[in-house]
Amino acid sequence: MHTLLPSECKRGMVLMLDGVPHLIEEFHTGGSAQFKQKLHVRLRNLKTGRVADRMFADNERVASAELQHRKVQFSYQQGDTFVFFDIETSEELDLTAELVGDRNMFFKENEEYKALFLEGKLLDIQLPQHMRLQVTDTAPAQRGGSDSAWKSATLETGLELMVPLFIDKGDHIRVDTQTRKYAGKESS
Repeated sequence: MHTLLPSECKRGMVLMLDGVPHLIEEFHTGGSAQFKQKLHVRLRNLKTGRVADRMFADNERVASAELQHRKVQFSYQQGDTFVFFDIETSEELDLTAELVGDRNMFFKENEEYKALFLEGKLLDIQLPQHMRLQVTDTAPAQRGGSDSAWKSATLETGLELMVPLFIDKGDHIRVDTQTRKYAGKESS
């Protein structure tokens, strides 16, 4: 298994810790002149879906997983199971609601996503940085307001967020999947 130093880690990499794959969601380095640099990492366990923080010393070697990436298409949700269609092999793949977590608010039927596979088994779905979603419910649009005035809106996937006053029901907007915030208006 390939190992790497914490300085070589990047967001989206998968580390093998205690034989379990963990996805790097966020990281930063910290330290001072008196103390050695340490890498602070937020990891999501790809077996349980739990998120935890961990620190690595700058000289600590960590095992990385050899992953395969394939395109999948979201088909449907049945109870606590999210079903995806593997475009390459034409098979159906399942992910539990526990593993998906609150990212389910970004799954749209027939939308393509990047999937992570380890030893041929579906581990996780990676969301794009931004997604185009339609506003299904919000207060009527107001023109001429300031950019600092916001209102609540519900999107086609059920996600609720704050949008500028000029956004109207039926508009398409761009949403940052990491911050879950409005990132701009899309042209129809």
